[in-house]
Amino acid sequence: MKVDMHIHTTYSPDGTVDPIEVLKIAKKRGFTAVAITDHNEIKGAIKAKKTGIIEVIIGEEVSTNSGHVLAYNIDCHIPKGLSVGETIDKIHDCGGIAVIAHPYRFWSGVGEKEVIHNIEKLDGIEIFNSRCKKSSNAKAKRLWEENNERNILYTAGSDAHFYYEIGRAGLIYEYDVFESIRKGKAKVFGISRSRKGTLKYVKKAVGEWIGRGFKRI
Repeated sequence: MKVDMHIHTTYSPDGTVDPIEVLKIAKKRGFTAVAITDHNEIKGAIKAKKTGIIEVIIGEEVSTNSGHVLAYNIDCHIPKGLSVGETIDKIHDCGGIAVIAHPYRFWSGVGEKEVIHNIEKLDGIEIFNSRCKKSSNAKAKRLWEENNERNILYTAGSDAHFYYEIGRAGLIYEYDVFESIRKGKAKVFGISRSRKGTLKYVKKAVGEWIGRGFKRI
């Protein structure tokens, strides 16, 4: 079974695919589950989960004051703009799992120091993101390995914002997604961002950043 752990929909300000269409595309590409992780929003994930097309993990990519944190299996919305530590606490209050997203991304990664600072209460690290360079994914995996004595979780996802990105990365799992991860039985797969993709991504990211008045999502 396959799951893409990081997908955006039209409920994200930069997403382009309706939640229902995301599920249809993912199913056609052989996925049994997806995590809908819109920026600071859970309405799209809730809408998708009600359909029953494939399994949906209700998630949110939360904008902290220093970068992005992924929230999984939450039952309430997590506010943006808090510190990483405060955000993790809020995620836990909502019954969720707190995972650092793409820690080494220039625009929106929290950075290694924040990960280490919050390692005692953090649940996991995203070790593969298809919108990140190969070197950034390698560093994220190494960061997870260096802190694996705490048995923290690992995740992987496409970070899809467009239909053609859905399923570019994820996990192959045996039964329950998070139980498979906890037991080390979830296998990471995916393709990292190419050099051409980097140029396209930087152009898009800078344009959107300027359009937002030099503010991060």
